[in-house]
Order: sequence, then C-alpha cells, then structure tokens
Amino acid sequence: MRLRPLEAVRGEGRSLRALARREPVLLLACAAAAVVYGVFSFLNHFHYNSGTDLAIFDQAIWNYSRFETPTSTFLSPFGYDNILGDHFTPILIALAPLYWIWENVGVLLIAQALLIAASIVPVYVFCRRRLGRTGGYLMAFAYASFWGVASAVAFGFHEIAFAPLLLGLILLAVEDRRWRTFAVLILALLLVKENMGVVVAFIGLYVGITQREWRTAAITAVAGIAWFVIYTDVVQPLFVDGRGYRHWMYGAVGRDLTSALANIVTDPTRLPRVFFSGTFDPGPGWASSTKLGTIGLTFAPFFGLALLSPIGLLTLPLLLERMLAGNPWLWTPYLHYSLTIAPVLVMGSADALARLARWRPLQPSRRAVLVGGAAAIAVANLAVATRFPLADMADPDFYRPSAGDRARQDALAQIPRDATVLTGSGMMAHLTHRAEVYEMRAYKKRPEYIVTDPAEYFQTRWPKAGYIDRQRLFLDKGGYETVFYERNVVVLRRRSSFATTGPPKRVP
Repeated sequence: MRLRPLEAVRGEGRSLRALARREPVLLLACAAAAVVYGVFSFLNHFHYNSGTDLAIFDQAIWNYSRFETPTSTFLSPFGYDNILGDHFTPILIALAPLYWIWENVGVLLIAQALLIAASIVPVYVFCRRRLGRTGGYLMAFAYASFWGVASAVAFGFHEIAFAPLLLGLILLAVEDRRWRTFAVLILALLLVKENMGVVVAFIGLYVGITQREWRTAAITAVAGIAWFVIYTDVVQPLFVDGRGYRHWMYGAVGRDLTSALANIVTDPTRLPRVFFSGTFDPGPGWASSTKLGTIGLTFAPFFGLALLSPIGLLTLPLLLERMLAGNPWLWTPYLHYSLTIAPVLVMGSADALARLARWRPLQPSRRAVLVGGAAAIAVANLAVATRFPLADMADPDFYRPSAGDRARQDALAQIPRDATVLTGSGMMAHLTHRAEVYEMRAYKKRPEYIVTDPAEYFQTRWPKAGYIDRQRLFLDKGGYETVFYERNVVVLRRRSSFATTGPPKRVP
C-alpha cells in the first residue's frame, strides 16, 4: 500500500468537519475548555509562576519565526546553543508563524490551550463509540478536568502539549484501520520529542495485539526504537560538538539503553525495586511525593479501569520513563509530566467499561454500567482536581495582581530593552525577546542587570544554586549597585567601572 500523506490529512479534515456538524455541543465544550486553560495560563503567567521551559521555547520559536537557528540563552551556558541538541522537537516549527501575528510569549499559552482543548475531540469520539453520547461527554469532562492536564497548564508551555491530540487521533486511526492516517500521525508524534520513539514502539505492540496487523506493528515498533537510538547516538551529538545524550537519567538501571536491558534480564528484581521506591520533598510550597503516591493518584480517579484494557499497555512506557529516572521531579504529580498519559487513561477506561458491560451478569444493566461508570469517573476526577492549580480560578484574588506581582512588574520596567540580564526562573519568560538574558543558577559572567526574587518558588528546585548567595556574591565583588528593592524583588545595575576596594554592599 502506497502512503499518501496529503490524502490522509484531507480525509481526517473531512471527518472532523462532519463531526462538528453532528456535535455542536462538543465544539462548545472544547471552546469552553480552551478559554479556561487560556485564562488560567495568562493569569498564572502574570503572577510570575511560569516555568523555565516557557522561556526556553519562547526564545527558540521566536527565532524560528525570524528564520534563525532555534537558540535559547537559557540553554547556552550548558553548551546547548541549539535546542535540537537538547531535545528533538522540530514540531515546534509549526508554531513559528503565530509570531508573525503576535510577537509575544502569550502566543504559546494560547497555542497550548487550543492543543489540549482540541485533544478532547478524539477522546470523546472514542468514548462515545463505547459508552454512548452521555457516557462520551462524561468521559470528555473527566479528561478535561484530569489533574495531569491542570498541572501541565499551570506549568506554562511545553512541546508535549502536541502529544495528547496526536495520541488520541492515533488510537482512533488504529481502531478504524486507517493505516495511511496512522503513519502520518506516528511521524508527527516522533517530531514532538525523541522519547516518543519508545511510546511509538509500544503503539506498535498495541496494533499487533488488537488488530493482528503484525507487519504494521513490527514496522511501527522498530521505527520507534530506531528513531530514539538514531537521535541519541547520531543526530543529537551533531548539535553539541559530539557530546553524549545528557537526558539519560537511568543510572540506577544502567549506564545506557543496552546495559539497562542487560541488567533487567540478569537482575529481574532491579526494575520493580527502582520503579516503586522513592520519596522526594521539593521544599516549601510543594507537598512531598512518593512514586507509589503518584502512581496511585494517576489511576485512582479512573478506578484502575485503564489497566483492564489493551490500551493500558501504553501507560507502561510513560510511567517507566518517569519512575526509573534519577530526576525526582519526574516522580511527582507536578509540572507537565502527567499530560501525555491523560488520553490513554480516559480512552482505556472507556474501553474497559464497555468490556465489563458485555459480561453476562452485567448485561441486563448495561446502560447503567456504562453511564454510571462514566459518571463516577467524572466525579472522581473533579474531586481530585480541587487539589490542583485550576482550582485557583475559584479564588477572587487570583484575578488581581498581588503586591509582589506589582513589585516584579516595576522591577522589570527598570531594565532597558537591549540590556544583558541575569534573572530567576519566575521572571525569565517576561524577558525573553532580547539578545541576552540568562538564568541566575547558570550564568558566570557579569551582566548589565541582575533581577530576581529570592522568594520565588523555583529557588527550591535547585537549592544549591543559592539565588540569594549569588546576588550577594555579585555585590561583594563590587561593580554593582542596587537600583530597585521592593518586597524582596531586587534589581542590580552594573557600574561603568568596577569597584576594587571598599566594604561589600549587601541586599537588604
């Protein structure tokens, strides 16, 4: 069979237009979700809670939009001038034209809100086929309110926002046996991030088990693993002067993929030991997390139903990647790490409910099982969501700038547009469209301005970075003067000539 990607894309577009005519309520629900995600993202950003990645991607995609190399000054101190040497994310090019309309970091917040809201569509279609229209809407609501989605929206933008939509469409394409569309979507998923290669390999296994298309399954699985290996061993070193892949964080399992697989075979207990054991205390403002706690929180709102479906197979690579990692932030329910698994959990749970309803003792009450189960999942997800960031929208203070927010805004107003700036994580995304802006923990030279808030929450992520100590170090060496200080927000300006004597001046 010849692959006709354009025909596949056009066919998918016709299907979506037909769905829009049949399901206007679905479109309204998606629009409402996009508004909620977008409003929260902007308000959270204006409260200076955006993560580092928003700043990195904003710089890189802004450069794409100007037909320049996708560089980020936040990565360059680590030796990654081109973001393709950090992660393989060429799908971000698709967002570059948005900067021709509005050259602002807010473009990415809008794009992410739309991408996540759009992913509700394939989730609903899949669930409706099994549970009926009412059950489909209930599961779509559960998906939209899932805590992993809320955490990702609160983090700011991340390239992984493309993954839920693509995964949902891939599972629909597999079910409908639309292999041309499937191939195009798999290619797009591989362009999201290199670790999607492992997910693609498991998708291949899923295709073989559910569709008995073993040739397609084998090609998919081999392509996924091959792409991951090709990027990490061949492509990535081209962007970083031959250095190795820095995101292999699985030393507890093996020094590389080959040794990890060998260790798993020779020591079968190693994998479960590493997978389930681990506790992390991020510091003030964050609850302590355990691997078991995060795993439980992932499946509990769905009553573990996803594990009763073949789709549950896809949770395995997504959880293994996190729970085997040496970076303890991946063990937590925070940031963007639980977004990709969301459609898998919801679609797997819907499939499991449909299978349970076919069980003979339950057949007389089949509709009650389907709708009741979907309703229970929706209520459970809503209950859990009240503990996560989107719940802030119920607080009137969330819609008003705090005194600290106003102090940060006034501090940033002190900095000329073309100045070299060193800053902390919370303010990075507010300073990105300039030639040189760096993060406090990484930069070693003397910038023209230093602006940071010692109280910002990301200081707890790298406590050894010592944001306050770094500020005092610059002052103690001389050459800087304090030009702004309000509510712990500090702006230091470099003098034209550095002081060589005299007592150190400290931050108040």
